[in-house]
Amino acid sequence: VCKPSRHLLGSLQMAAAVDIDGLIEKARKAKSPKAPKRIYKAVKKKSGAHSILLEFSRDEEVPDHKLDELSLTFRRGSVAAIVVDTTPEGGKVDLENFVKEQTLWGKGEFPGPCPVIWRGNVKGIETVAEAKSLGAQGVAVPADQFEQDDLTEVVKACHALDMEAVVEVMDQEQIKAAVDAGAMTVCVRFESNAGASFLSYAAKALIPDIPDKIASVAAVKGRQGGPELEQAGVLVNAKFNSVLLTDFVGDARDDSCLRYTKYILYMLASKKSKNLQINELKAGAYGYGGGAGFQAPSGR
Repeated sequence: VCKPSRHLLGSLQMAAAVDIDGLIEKARKAKSPKAPKRIYKAVKKKSGAHSILLEFSRDEEVPDHKLDELSLTFRRGSVAAIVVDTTPEGGKVDLENFVKEQTLWGKGEFPGPCPVIWRGNVKGIETVAEAKSLGAQGVAVPADQFEQDDLTEVVKACHALDMEAVVEVMDQEQIKAAVDAGAMTVCVRFESNAGASFLSYAAKALIPDIPDKIASVAAVKGRQGGPELEQAGVLVNAKFNSVLLTDFVGDARDDSCLRYTKYILYMLASKKSKNLQINELKAGAYGYGGGAGFQAPSGR
C-alpha cells in the first residue's frame, strides 16, 4: 500500500490548524446556506436499501490508541457514517484519527471515505466550528437542548460550514422542530434507562411523524450480546432508512471488536437479519463469531 506523501500530510496538518474564530464568523454571516447532502444520501439510499451508522465511544480509562484497522473495517463494511463521542477524555483525538484515516486512505477507493459525525456537548455555533476544524462532516444535535431559534441557528451554522446536522429527537414535537430548523436528517435516540427492546418499539411508533423527504435514523444500543440485531430488524421493517448502533466500540485494541464489527455488518446486510435470533458463546463485550459455528467474514 502506498503511503501518502509528506506534502499531502503537511497540507492536511495545515488544514487542521483552522481559525475557529473565522469559522464562527463565517457561520454567523451566512444568510441562506445550502445544505450539503452527503450524509443524507448515504442514509437515505435511492435504492431504498437500509443503511448502517456505527458509534465509537471510548471506554473509561482507555488510553489513546490506533483506530486505523477499525476505521478501515467500517469503510469496507460500507458504513453510512461514523459517529464519534467526543465527551470522554481523548474523544476529540478519536474524531481526528477517524477523519485522518478516512481522508488519507479512503479517498479515490471504493467504497469511499465514511463521513465522520461529532457527538457530544453541542453548545451552539462554537461547537459546530470546532467540529469543522477537526474535519467532521456532521454534528449530532440534540433537539431537547435548544429552543427553536437556537436550533435553527445551529443547523444553519452546520450548512454554512458545509456540514450536516443530524438532529436527535425523542418525540413528535422535536421532529417538527428539527424539520422547521432545516435539518434533513433526524435520529430517534432516547436518553432513558428503559430497556433497549422497549425503546426500539417506542422509536417505531414515531416513524409516521417523520416526513418522507427526511432521512430517518433510529438508535439501537450496541454490544448487547445479540438482541441489537433483532431490534435493528424491527426498525428496518418499520421503514427507518438507517439504524445507528450506539456505544458500538469502546476499545479498538481488543481484537474481538473487529470480529464483532464484521459480524454485525454482515448480518445487518443480510436478509436474515430481519427475523434474527442468536445464541452465541460470549467472549467479553464483543462476543460474536465464536458461536453456532459462525465465523465472521474476513475484512482485509
